[in-house]
Amino acid sequence: MKLRKRTKSKKTVKPKKYERGTRSYTMSRIRGKDTKIEVLVRSYLFRRGLRFRKNDKRYPGRPDVVLPRYRTIVFVNGCFWHMHEGCSKFSMPKSNVEFWTAKLVRNHERDIRQRAELEGDGWRVLVVWECELTVKLREERLERLYREIVGEDDSGDVGAESAGDLPVLV
Repeated sequence: MKLRKRTKSKKTVKPKKYERGTRSYTMSRIRGKDTKIEVLVRSYLFRRGLRFRKNDKRYPGRPDVVLPRYRTIVFVNGCFWHMHEGCSKFSMPKSNVEFWTAKLVRNHERDIRQRAELEGDGWRVLVVWECELTVKLREERLERLYREIVGEDDSGDVGAESAGDLPVLV
Protein backbone atom coordinates (compact mmCIF):
# COMPACT_ATOMS: atom_id res chain seq x y z
CA MET A 1 0.00 0.00 0.00
CA LYS A 2 1.40 3.36 -1.07
CA LEU A 3 1.10 6.32 1.26
CA ARG A 4 0.53 9.70 -0.22
CA LYS A 5 2.86 12.41 0.77
CA ARG A 6 1.09 15.31 2.43
CA THR A 7 1.52 18.65 0.77
CA LYS A 8 0.75 21.97 2.27
CA SER A 9 -2.12 23.86 0.75
CA LYS A 10 -1.15 26.70 -1.49
CA LYS A 11 -1.84 29.89 0.42
CA THR A 12 -1.07 33.39 -0.71
CA VAL A 13 1.80 34.73 1.28
CA LYS A 14 0.89 38.11 2.70
CA PRO A 15 3.81 40.52 2.52
CA LYS A 16 4.97 42.52 5.51
CA LYS A 17 3.21 45.79 6.21
CA TYR A 18 5.88 48.18 4.94
CA GLU A 19 7.55 46.01 2.32
CA ARG A 20 7.72 47.45 -1.19
CA GLY A 21 4.59 46.58 -3.17
CA THR A 22 2.43 46.00 -0.08
CA ARG A 23 -0.12 48.66 -0.99
CA SER A 24 -0.47 47.27 -4.49
CA TYR A 25 -1.01 43.77 -3.06
CA THR A 26 -3.59 45.03 -0.58
CA MET A 27 -5.48 47.08 -3.15
CA SER A 28 -5.62 44.16 -5.57
CA ARG A 29 -7.60 42.17 -2.98
CA ILE A 30 -10.37 44.77 -2.65
CA ARG A 31 -13.50 43.67 -4.43
CA GLY A 32 -16.00 45.77 -6.31
CA LYS A 33 -18.88 43.35 -5.84
CA ASP A 34 -19.86 40.37 -3.71
CA THR A 35 -18.23 41.81 -0.63
CA LYS A 36 -19.00 40.19 2.72
CA ILE A 37 -21.43 42.93 3.69
CA GLU A 38 -23.24 42.74 0.33
CA VAL A 39 -23.62 38.97 0.60
CA LEU A 40 -24.88 39.37 4.16
CA VAL A 41 -27.59 41.84 3.12
CA ARG A 42 -28.61 39.86 0.03
CA SER A 43 -28.86 36.55 1.89
CA TYR A 44 -31.05 38.18 4.56
CA LEU A 45 -33.38 39.69 1.96
CA PHE A 46 -33.58 36.38 0.08
CA ARG A 47 -34.41 34.48 3.30
CA ARG A 48 -37.22 36.98 3.91
CA GLY A 49 -38.70 36.09 0.51
CA LEU A 50 -37.60 39.10 -1.53
CA ARG A 51 -36.32 38.50 -5.03
CA PHE A 52 -33.98 40.95 -6.67
CA ARG A 53 -31.30 41.59 -9.25
CA LYS A 54 -27.74 42.19 -8.14
CA ASN A 55 -25.17 44.61 -9.54
CA ASP A 56 -27.45 45.52 -12.46
CA LYS A 57 -25.51 47.44 -15.11
CA ARG A 58 -28.64 49.14 -16.47
CA TYR A 59 -28.81 51.57 -13.55
CA PRO A 60 -26.42 54.34 -12.53
CA GLY A 61 -23.87 53.13 -9.99
CA ARG A 62 -24.54 49.43 -10.61
CA PRO A 63 -26.72 49.07 -7.49
CA ASP A 64 -25.94 46.16 -5.18
CA VAL A 65 -29.63 45.15 -4.96
CA VAL A 66 -32.45 46.12 -7.33
CA LEU A 67 -36.01 45.24 -6.28
CA PRO A 68 -38.22 46.12 -9.30
CA ARG A 69 -41.44 44.99 -7.61
CA TYR A 70 -40.96 47.56 -4.86
CA ARG A 71 -39.28 50.13 -7.14
CA THR A 72 -36.40 50.17 -4.65
CA ILE A 73 -32.64 50.15 -5.02
CA VAL A 74 -30.24 49.29 -2.19
CA PHE A 75 -26.60 50.30 -2.04
CA VAL A 76 -24.39 48.55 0.53
CA ASN A 77 -21.55 51.02 1.12
CA GLY A 78 -18.23 50.65 2.84
CA CYS A 79 -17.71 53.52 5.27
CA PHE A 80 -14.18 54.30 4.08
CA TRP A 81 -14.74 54.21 0.31
CA HIS A 82 -17.95 56.27 0.41
CA MET A 83 -16.88 58.78 3.12
CA HIS A 84 -19.48 57.96 5.78
CA GLU A 85 -19.53 61.17 7.78
CA GLY A 86 -19.32 60.82 11.56
CA CYS A 87 -18.35 57.16 11.36
CA SER A 88 -15.42 55.68 13.26
CA LYS A 89 -14.59 53.45 10.27
CA PHE A 90 -13.88 56.47 8.10
CA SER A 91 -10.76 58.56 8.49
CA MET A 92 -8.72 60.28 5.84
CA PRO A 93 -5.38 58.48 5.27
CA LYS A 94 -2.35 60.31 6.65
CA SER A 95 -0.07 59.53 3.71
CA ASN A 96 -0.60 60.71 0.14
CA VAL A 97 -3.35 62.99 1.42
CA GLU A 98 -3.88 64.85 -1.85
CA PHE A 99 -4.52 61.63 -3.81
CA TRP A 100 -6.87 60.10 -1.21
CA THR A 101 -8.82 63.31 -0.66
CA ALA A 102 -9.43 63.73 -4.39
CA LYS A 103 -10.38 60.05 -4.81
CA LEU A 104 -12.76 59.84 -1.87
CA VAL A 105 -14.42 63.19 -2.59
CA ARG A 106 -14.91 62.06 -6.21
CA ASN A 107 -16.55 58.83 -4.94
CA HIS A 108 -18.82 60.80 -2.60
CA GLU A 109 -19.89 63.26 -5.30
CA ARG A 110 -20.55 60.41 -7.73
CA ASP A 111 -22.78 58.71 -5.12
CA ILE A 112 -24.80 61.93 -4.72
CA ARG A 113 -25.20 62.31 -8.52
CA GLN A 114 -26.25 58.69 -9.01
CA ARG A 115 -28.75 58.83 -6.16
CA ALA A 116 -30.34 61.99 -7.59
CA GLU A 117 -30.55 60.39 -11.03
CA LEU A 118 -32.21 57.24 -9.67
CA GLU A 119 -34.67 59.21 -7.55
CA GLY A 120 -35.44 61.36 -10.60
CA ASP A 121 -36.34 58.16 -12.46
CA GLY A 122 -38.80 57.24 -9.70
CA TRP A 123 -36.68 54.80 -7.69
CA ARG A 124 -36.53 54.77 -3.90
CA VAL A 125 -32.85 54.59 -2.93
CA LEU A 126 -31.76 53.02 0.36
CA VAL A 127 -28.21 52.92 1.69
CA VAL A 128 -26.88 50.40 4.19
CA TRP A 129 -23.53 51.35 5.72
CA GLU A 130 -20.83 48.90 6.73
CA CYS A 131 -20.86 50.19 10.33
CA GLU A 132 -24.58 49.37 10.61
CA LEU A 133 -23.80 45.71 10.01
CA THR A 134 -21.63 45.09 13.06
CA VAL A 135 -22.76 42.08 15.10
CA LYS A 136 -24.53 44.28 17.69
CA LEU A 137 -26.55 46.31 15.19
CA ARG A 138 -26.96 43.85 12.31
CA GLU A 139 -30.30 42.19 13.07
CA GLU A 140 -32.06 45.47 13.87
CA ARG A 141 -30.70 47.20 10.74
CA LEU A 142 -31.60 44.33 8.42
CA GLU A 143 -35.11 44.13 9.85
CA ARG A 144 -35.50 47.90 9.37
CA LEU A 145 -34.23 47.56 5.79
CA TYR A 146 -36.82 44.87 5.08
CA ARG A 147 -39.62 47.09 6.47
CA GLU A 148 -38.40 50.05 4.41
CA ILE A 149 -38.44 47.93 1.25
CA VAL A 150 -41.89 46.37 1.66
CA GLY A 151 -43.40 49.67 2.83
CA GLU A 152 -44.31 48.78 6.41
CA ASP A 153 -44.04 51.46 9.06
CA ASP A 154 -43.15 50.76 12.71
CA SER A 155 -46.71 49.72 13.59
CA GLY A 156 -46.60 46.92 11.01
CA ASP A 157 -49.22 48.50 8.73
CA VAL A 158 -48.68 48.32 5.02
CA GLY A 159 -47.59 51.66 3.58
CA ALA A 160 -48.70 53.37 0.41
CA GLU A 161 -45.90 51.85 -1.67
CA SER A 162 -47.29 48.33 -1.59
CA ALA A 163 -50.99 49.17 -1.05
CA GLY A 164 -51.57 48.73 -4.79
CA ASP A 165 -50.83 45.01 -4.42
CA LEU A 166 -53.77 44.49 -2.03
CA PRO A 167 -57.29 43.59 -3.22
CA VAL A 168 -59.87 46.37 -2.89
CA LEU A 169 -62.98 45.47 -0.92
CA VAL A 170 -66.19 47.26 -1.94
